[in-house]
Amino acid sequence: MLKRISRDLFKRDGFQEVNGFDLFYQLTYMSAVAASGISRNRIFQLGSSLPRNPAAYFDRVNLLSQTLGYDYARACSLVGLAIKSEAMVSLLLRLSNALASGQPEHEFLSEEAGVQGQLYEKEYERDLASLTKWTDAYAAVTVSASLMIIINMTSSLIYPLGDGILVGLVITAAFTAGVTAWILSRAAPKEKIDLFSKEGPWTQRTALRMALYLLPAIVVIGSLLLVLGVPISVTTLVVAVLLFPLGLVSVLAGREIDKKDREFGPFLRSLGSMAVSTGATITEALNRLDLSSFPTLESDLKRLRNRLNAAISPELCWQKFALETGSKLIGEAVTIFNDAVKLGGDPDTIAFLTADFSARTIMLRAKRKVTASTFTWLTVVMHGAVATLMVLILEIVHNFSELMNAAMPTLEPGAEAVTVPMSVFNTPEIGLYRWMTIFMVLLLSLINAGAIIATDGGHRLKLTFYLSIMLFTSGLSFLLVPPLVERIL
Repeated sequence: MLKRISRDLFKRDGFQEVNGFDLFYQLTYMSAVAASGISRNRIFQLGSSLPRNPAAYFDRVNLLSQTLGYDYARACSLVGLAIKSEAMVSLLLRLSNALASGQPEHEFLSEEAGVQGQLYEKEYERDLASLTKWTDAYAAVTVSASLMIIINMTSSLIYPLGDGILVGLVITAAFTAGVTAWILSRAAPKEKIDLFSKEGPWTQRTALRMALYLLPAIVVIGSLLLVLGVPISVTTLVVAVLLFPLGLVSVLAGREIDKKDREFGPFLRSLGSMAVSTGATITEALNRLDLSSFPTLESDLKRLRNRLNAAISPELCWQKFALETGSKLIGEAVTIFNDAVKLGGDPDTIAFLTADFSARTIMLRAKRKVTASTFTWLTVVMHGAVATLMVLILEIVHNFSELMNAAMPTLEPGAEAVTVPMSVFNTPEIGLYRWMTIFMVLLLSLINAGAIIATDGGHRLKLTFYLSIMLFTSGLSFLLVPPLVERIL
């Protein structure tokens, strides 16, 4: 009977796969609210309300208990036996045994949160190791794709290749580089760092406004320059210069979020300790704190303090504070801290749990930054070298073809007996090669910028910063290499 009920209840399983971070956050939240001493059904009710994939499983447990009258231990067992997610099956079955044995919920959830935090760290580090391997592979594949184009251009001087073969090789090179960048994005740890909302800090709001007006303007200006016949080198440089301010503001916004995230954990520990040691409320403890110890968060904390002193709902004040910081991590930590303290939890204990969650996440992101920073500047230098080399080979082929065409009519009839026959050389279609080179260089600019963002993990608007750098180096190659080759040859 129970098996039939379980099968009917889960025959349309709409659950989504659970990742390590979501489960870590879910357990940290539930352990924090459980530490406040609330009832078991209230713990499950709050846990099921989180906007995370694991919440759906706890919602199903709560549904079984509230509607069909099962105790929570049995409900956890039924749900655990009916779902597919291995992580949730293991967790729910252990939770079922713990509840059946009489172990307090907060003890079990606290232990599981600590274990899941360690598992998440190992999972993140494995993803970083994989990401590091793929960054090495990406550099090799990008250089190989560029060499395909270079070899095609040089070999065309000896043997005429059909246009179809040339275009096919270019498409193959572009596809190979693009697929490698996509694999790089799949290998990177999945996390959202920045919110970039209209209620965020000045840098985020400015970046959003600039993107709204500047990106369409760049498309129009770039198209107009091409229609007017402006050289591709000048057009590329103009687009790069116009993109740079948006990219710079986006990068500054990301750095500001990193600083705020690092300061928020110590702030919570100080706030919880102040509230417990003085026996004061959270608002009173905040009034007694020296906010200058948190320089990046200071302005946000002052606004939070003023709103709390104005007797505005604490929940609304903390929500507004989280939005104004622009940090996803701070928003998640605020939810844990505010909900648990509101239910009567010890501020010092809750602050410790929340700060531990925040610190683990920040430490893992710092490790990712090491890999990302190395790959970023390696890719920038590599792109400049590849773009310069491709344009250099194109101009050498172009000038050599012109020299051959100029020399053919001047050859004396008797010279054929003592020189290498000029018929062994081919005169390639330079116009097609030029557009192939331009297409490949510009496409690599976009692919390389996307690969950097996938490795870094920041907001997509930061792509404009790296794209502007790639386009600027490409434009310099288009502008400076041709006259240099002409002088040499």
